[in-house]
Amino acid sequence: MTTTVHPQVSGPARRAPRLPEAWLRATLAGIEAAIISWLLVVVPTVATYVATAAAPLLGNASWTDAAAIGTGVWLLGHGAAVDVGEAGVVSLAPLGTSLVSAALVYGGARRARLRRPATAAFALGGFVLSVLGLSAVVPGPAGRPTVALGALAIGGGALLLALWRARTPRPAGWLRLREASPGWVRAGIRGAWLALAGLLALAVLVLAVGLVSGIVTVLELHEALAPGRLGTVVLLLGQLAYLPTMVVWALAWLCGPGFAVGRGTLFSPGEVVTAPLPAFPVLGILPEPGGTPALGLVVLLPVLVGAAVGAWLHRRRFQERWWQSALSGVVAAATLAVLGALLAAAASGSIGPGRLATVGPSAPAVAGALAWQTALGAVVVLLALHPQVHDAVGRGSRAVRARVTRRNDDGGAGSAPTPPSASPE
Repeated sequence: MTTTVHPQVSGPARRAPRLPEAWLRATLAGIEAAIISWLLVVVPTVATYVATAAAPLLGNASWTDAAAIGTGVWLLGHGAAVDVGEAGVVSLAPLGTSLVSAALVYGGARRARLRRPATAAFALGGFVLSVLGLSAVVPGPAGRPTVALGALAIGGGALLLALWRARTPRPAGWLRLREASPGWVRAGIRGAWLALAGLLALAVLVLAVGLVSGIVTVLELHEALAPGRLGTVVLLLGQLAYLPTMVVWALAWLCGPGFAVGRGTLFSPGEVVTAPLPAFPVLGILPEPGGTPALGLVVLLPVLVGAAVGAWLHRRRFQERWWQSALSGVVAAATLAVLGALLAAAASGSIGPGRLATVGPSAPAVAGALAWQTALGAVVVLLALHPQVHDAVGRGSRAVRARVTRRNDDGGAGSAPTPPSASPE
């Protein structure tokens, strides 16, 4: 009996899905960043409790309560809104904690040598899940969906910067989008980041001047609290964590709208409206009513920053058409307005019940002020320096001079000399 063997036609071999290379190392880097940033806040809090455990004010509080308080402060830097009972809800973020977490994620990614977005996704997942897991230390609702979004933003931004520094090839979709966007759009976005860096540097200078002028008040408030040696260290660390938040407040003050520390208050260059404030020493640097009227001219500084950005765009990102050059300045102003609004929203929140539920700058007001100030400076400089505008102005001035000269010549040729009048004999 003959057996017929039919040949089998096999299709293309399917590869089994594989995890990216170094995925475990990337995950551990994200977990490590979350745990270290958490310990940097919780350890000083627990140490303060141990040093003052015999104080009558602590009552039956334990070290776990101290750890929960430290965790709540740490979660504030990741977008949480912590309920503190009768004291209300605290949601004002210490942006210094956020920056420390971002720096730890960035450093972990650099040490792990992450060069692929797929591997960086594991680091981001490890960081976000660790933040959510540590948030379970805080009893009750702590805004965990917001915490997840905050951790995603902090970790994602740090990992994008790490991938950019590692010269990771850009995704094809991003390259197509970049090539499809006009040159004046790309130039305007770069100019916006330059303007933001300049304005933040000015805001740091404003905050430093306020600290020097109000150092006596700060020291008096600190002495009134009598925190002790270890308490002084913890208090200083807490104030340092809120210094980046106050830099954003200084930015809002610099561009005009100012900020509030409680409902009904206003701290701006043109007007200062105060009310009783919490006994937090660093608040002693806030301006007092009765400032100099000329202080309102400080809003010209963002205009000058916009002018500097316009000069930079003209030299480094020159556009052939005058209207393209002007639009690059408009794009820079619009992008800066969005970035300023995001910073203002991150530096706003509540620190207690009642009127203390309104603290920080108004994001729409900051965005609007930055938009018109930067656009005014950038667009005017870009138009004033563009050759096409120079040629148009030159042609217009020559035409005006020629018309005036022609009118004078026509008037001189058409007028005959007046004959002398005959005198009667």
